[in-house]
Amino acid sequence: MERAALLRWLENRSLRRHLHGRGIEIGALWRRFPVPRQARVWYVDRLGEAALTEQYPELKGRILPCDVVADAARLPVAPASLDFLIASHLLEHLPFPLAALRAWYDVLAPGGVLLLKIPDQRYTFDAGRDRTPLRHLLEEHNQPERFDARAHYSDWVEHVGGRTPGSPEFEREVGDLMRRDYSIHFHVWTDADVREMVAFTRDEWKLDWEAVVFWGARFYRKETTVLLRRGRPGSSAP
Repeated sequence: MERAALLRWLENRSLRRHLHGRGIEIGALWRRFPVPRQARVWYVDRLGEAALTEQYPELKGRILPCDVVADAARLPVAPASLDFLIASHLLEHLPFPLAALRAWYDVLAPGGVLLLKIPDQRYTFDAGRDRTPLRHLLEEHNQPERFDARAHYSDWVEHVGGRTPGSPEFEREVGDLMRRDYSIHFHVWTDADVREMVAFTRDEWKLDWEAVVFWGARFYRKETTVLLRRGRPGSSAP
């Protein structure tokens, strides 16, 4: 096993020890995060297997069946009912990530954990895009009608797809993505941005969770890894 793969394996093994009881993984698509054998996990995605295959034809035959089709920020579970929730390479796909963080906090039982893996803009195909500032997330969160889907898709087509704005190819691809409601990276961050988001939910929204793990991007880990634990009974929010 090459060194990078070994380090990732060791890190995932370390994270697994925090996952026990009953939980959910959202958006696993083709690769589930490894959980302990005794853990009970349900898999959730926004589309069923056939629709996901249509969106990702390159994954035909590899897409994993999910147990529940639901919006990531509107999970059909009771408040404080989950021991863990896994969202690997998902938050950046959500138009309103702050709403998702709040919703995920609400479904975790005291002592429950949220595991996030978020690609770092500096090490992905998003490298040519501007980072999404917290103020932008807050503007769209507080006024959802201000969310400009076309602007997000246009940014993607220009800086990831390499199309020239205004060209026929550009307009065609933007229109196609919007028509298909394709799940792009609506937002891009570095580990500093992720740290700021988490701090905001604690300091401003008083969500009582702590970062048990916070690993920034490295040469072998081109993502930010965060494990947040919801406060146990008797703990107080900051």
